[in-house]
Amino acid sequence: MQLVRNGNGGRRRVAGFTVAGAVLVSATAGCGGTGGGAAAADVLRVATQEKPVQLDSCGPSNGSELAYHNVLYAPLIKADDKTGKLGPGLAESWKYTDDELGFTLKLKPGLKFQDGTAMDAAAVAKSLMQCKAMGNQVPEQVTAITADGAQTVVFKLSEPYAAMPDLLSGRMGMVASPTAREKEGEQFASRPVGAGPYKLTAYKPGVSAELTRWDGYTQAGTPAAKVRKIEWRILSDNSALASEIQTGNVDYAWGFNTTLLAQLKDQSGITLGSNGVSAGWTSINLNRSRPPLDDVRVRQAISHAIDRKAMAVAVSGGAWSTPAWGPYPPGSPYYDRGVENAQPYDPEKAKELLRQAGHGGGLTIKAVALNVPPYADNAVVLKEQLKKVGIDLQVKAQPTAEATKNFYPGTENLMLISSMGGTSPMYVYPRFYGQDTPANVGRVKTAATPLVDKLLTTYGEEEQKKVMKEINAVAARDVPFIGLYFIPDPLAWRDNVTGAKDSPSIQGNVNLAYLGLNR
Repeated sequence: MQLVRNGNGGRRRVAGFTVAGAVLVSATAGCGGTGGGAAAADVLRVATQEKPVQLDSCGPSNGSELAYHNVLYAPLIKADDKTGKLGPGLAESWKYTDDELGFTLKLKPGLKFQDGTAMDAAAVAKSLMQCKAMGNQVPEQVTAITADGAQTVVFKLSEPYAAMPDLLSGRMGMVASPTAREKEGEQFASRPVGAGPYKLTAYKPGVSAELTRWDGYTQAGTPAAKVRKIEWRILSDNSALASEIQTGNVDYAWGFNTTLLAQLKDQSGITLGSNGVSAGWTSINLNRSRPPLDDVRVRQAISHAIDRKAMAVAVSGGAWSTPAWGPYPPGSPYYDRGVENAQPYDPEKAKELLRQAGHGGGLTIKAVALNVPPYADNAVVLKEQLKKVGIDLQVKAQPTAEATKNFYPGTENLMLISSMGGTSPMYVYPRFYGQDTPANVGRVKTAATPLVDKLLTTYGEEEQKKVMKEINAVAARDVPFIGLYFIPDPLAWRDNVTGAKDSPSIQGNVNLAYLGLNR
């Protein structure tokens, strides 16, 4: 039994596998001060170990910024935070044109941004075209965005594209003030102006933020602010964060190292939870354009050789345990029970598939892994599990940028051990199962490719879900990538916090607008 250090120099036990390396919190997280003193009755104090890259809704993403986006911006179309069902946001209605080459939104009247400028159709169109120029969020199928009067936004499409409502409920629909973006330039990423229930009034990247209730908020599906102010800190040190929660200096925390769960368990006045409706998952991305991974029998063999639950428990100390067989966890409305346990753990089956594929004498595969937890630990466990079926996994743990670079075609590495995940299904399915996407590193046409094309021309949420199930079934057999286990965000809150159970969002991360105080 190997003892593994956590981020504080403490130790936790990992049973069953030798897991090398330190179990650390996010390598990019900063460390703020420790606060203290009596808190105002209308000031919510929150903390996390997640650090966003930037706060522009159209900028690059690492997922951590979604908690900010959910309250600084308001979506054009609102996806219910629990069910994902689409409803009015800042737009009161939307529709496709008869030829499906146009899409229109009708905005609610009298909208404003937090800087006081009008959010009319012209402003929304300008903001979205700014995003398109940045190369983020707006899909290539959108060729133009214009205003037709004060309330109607018109999207011109190059081809039928059914994903518009879904995408406009996510980051693409979180419209920023185009005036503020022009005024601030690159600084807008740390001085965002949206139309959400809270506005950013102070920000120290990697350290802290202050969000203040914006009384000009127009109801857009997200609740109005329940407190006057949110004081937000990034605390990378495990002991510091645990102490701040225990002493009452932090009311609500999320996105922290799972080793804290043991410290906070059974503590008086503290409740633990997790985001079970939207979770990323650890994964193995595969280069299917080169042998031996171009052979589906080899991909299936690798999948059968992995004991997903044992891996999850080993690297998390038991905090994670749910295998990932599809893109959504059991708590999600998009969960598909039909693909559960598609390749059950079966080393003998794995050996037989390898023999059929001509690798009965063994096989060597080179891979890279992200050098931060849990991915580096996954690589160690994976190496031991694959060794049992005759696969020699030669894996190097590298920084994210280096590992990604060393996985692209032309390199010798055929696997990237990292993570996958996403919010809206009309984003997730094309990105992870399509042909010309970053997740398909070899740009290989797969069995799911025609179904992805079908999904993008299928209209209506229920009809789209049927096509998603078709994709799931095909992918379960074809194994375009290998999901390992889900990594739901841990949550902790004190008894004086209201709305905490409603805070997990299917759109990703948490929505702090649901939180109030009773003190």
